Amino acid sequence: MPALLKIKRTIENDVFRINFSLDLLTLSEADKELIRKFGEPSLNIGGVYLEDTENEYTLPDKYLRVRTDLPYTQEFDAKSNELGFVSSKAQAMAFEESFVVKFEDAFTALRSNTDTFTGERIVNI
Repeated sequence: MPALLKIKRTIENDVFRINFSLDLLTLSEADKELIRKFGEPSLNIGGVYLEDTENEYTLPDKYLRVRTDLPYTQEFDAKSNELGFVSSKAQAMAFEESFVVKFEDAFTALRSNTDTFTGERIVNI
């Protein structure tokens, strides 16, 4: 079972909050072992999330560690035009999908680590 990543969006008093959290109990034993061996994967929540130029929004780069830095909450002024996706479910979904891809990429990078070397090197001198 893949790790359970939760993205919760709320808006109250013109403050838009996005909370990212991970249920660590849902991490596979293999991923837990990789984290013990190589450390927590780094996750950058920054970047452009919407392609539509009218509603494009760029989160500032912020590198989080999956276990120690999550949950993480980002807040925005919901009155500003920079958050064109607040009222659009489809655009908010695009944001969530982009974040999930970044999360998956962080674990893909972690899984590609290895501390073994095999092979033979012959050098003519």
